Amino acid sequence: MKQVEIKLNISAVAPLLDVIKQAADDLRGTLAIAATFPEEDADFTETWTQELMAAQNSDVRELLGLFDSDFFADGAISIDSNNCESLLRGCAAVRIRILARWLQEVPAEIIEDEDASISDIAEELRLPFAAYTFLDQVQKIILEHLNPAVAE
Repeated sequence: MKQVEIKLNISAVAPLLDVIKQAADDLRGTLAIAATFPEEDADFTETWTQELMAAQNSDVRELLGLFDSDFFADGAISIDSNNCESLLRGCAAVRIRILARWLQEVPAEIIEDEDASISDIAEELRLPFAAYTFLDQVQKIILEHLNPAVAE
């Protein structure tokens, strides 16, 4: 089983976790992306939506679980081939929520530019932007080192 351990600066990540947790709380009762169904069967739609919500909430819990008391003791998170797909989905859901809640007014070219200057972001949006970027980097590490699309 492949595993990656990422050592993080606790004091730098802790404020980002506040934003991530707020976004995760928002997602408890709603999907990151609204689901549309081809059939107009209310029972089917409700059942399927509940299943999607349960899966999304499980993925977000997996993500938040990386930042437990062990993380605050040593500053390390561990990702392996067993949890990497769930973490990718959890990061994606939280990033989408951060975009919708805080960053919708920030131009896409700034959000997508890895070399964007922090001064391009309004001061009150810098922390959500940093949380969004942090989760992006976690996803990139997973894809680079534990790419779930490639069979072991």
